[in-house]
Amino acid sequence: MAKKLALDELPKRLMKEGAPAEDVLMLYGFVGAGTKEDNITFYLDTTLKTSVVVNDQDIIHHVKVTKSQNPIGGTVIWIKNGSSYLQPNATQAQVKVQTEQHAAQFFQGDIYNQYANTVQGNKTPNPQGAHVPVCGCGKCGQ
Repeated sequence: MAKKLALDELPKRLMKEGAPAEDVLMLYGFVGAGTKEDNITFYLDTTLKTSVVVNDQDIIHHVKVTKSQNPIGGTVIWIKNGSSYLQPNATQAQVKVQTEQHAAQFFQGDIYNQYANTVQGNKTPNPQGAHVPVCGCGKCGQ
């Protein structure tokens, strides 16, 4: 008869009534001193430039990474209310500005300008830039 495996701690900690807990986030990094008694600073990279402050009560489970697993060690933590930690330093207004900036960068260039001119009812594409397409159809003036 096969020996029964011992139950791991992780499922015990993360599962509620047989189902995985909602809004849980797993992070790998390095534990540093917190800004208060009831939190830690969790560094997400080895340069210690990216970090989040995690409240002690939000830490569901943690595992130390040994030197044999990773030469620099570290810790893996599982936190509840994970979505609140995804962008800890960005306000909604900052996120909106960043989104608009990305859209402005994406919607530019000759291909987009040709598309925009066509959608606006302009029959003749008006490309901008050094790479002007040569059609040869005789209708578009190229």
